[in-house]
Amino acid sequence: MATRRLTRVDLDPPAPAEAAKADPKVRLVEVAARHFAEAGFEGASQRAIQREVGVNPATAHYYFGSKEALYRAVLERYLGNIQAERIAALPRANATAGASTRFHALLVAYLTPHIHTAATEGGYNYARILAAIQFTSPGPATTIINEAVNPVREMYVDALKALFPKTPRARIYTALHMTVMLMAMAPIRARDQLKDAKGRKALIEELITYSEAGFRAMCGEPTLK
Repeated sequence: MATRRLTRVDLDPPAPAEAAKADPKVRLVEVAARHFAEAGFEGASQRAIQREVGVNPATAHYYFGSKEALYRAVLERYLGNIQAERIAALPRANATAGASTRFHALLVAYLTPHIHTAATEGGYNYARILAAIQFTSPGPATTIINEAVNPVREMYVDALKALFPKTPRARIYTALHMTVMLMAMAPIRARDQLKDAKGRKALIEELITYSEAGFRAMCGEPTLK
């Protein structure tokens, strides 16, 4: 299956709120995000989503020809912004002087967009989707999300590999995957902290602290040649 190229999609549609609510395509994505979060990819019912939005199957099919297409649209709406922010932050993080400081900057750049996105109503549903996938057997949903995530994740693995040159790439990937599992669960475990900037900042700092310790335990101390 070919990897779809993620594009920047605003968290809040550019149209006025009233118009966005009346747009069936926007509503289908918003409602689908909650249904996928609650029931998973396999369990979510397209007809239930259509009924809640108030559109018929023909209209839904016009916008999204399949459940997989609708699921991808949910990811593009929320993950697309996360990935765009990670891409934008990577050059700044890589330009940071000092191995430990750069390591810290890379983790901040990777983890922060997810927490900020999870603070929005729709973004929280995306966070629930990601958290559920971490603890389920591989399936269509896992394949779809990995296709969307991997291109940017590989960029960060490259940057981390430069800081841990003696560590096998596979081990760095494993350490980052474990960090992602922690990141995925953080908004679910500490939802109250998402409600204000101070709480989000504290949650991000917790994530960074544990992630740095985990990386060092698995890969040693970061270094620069």
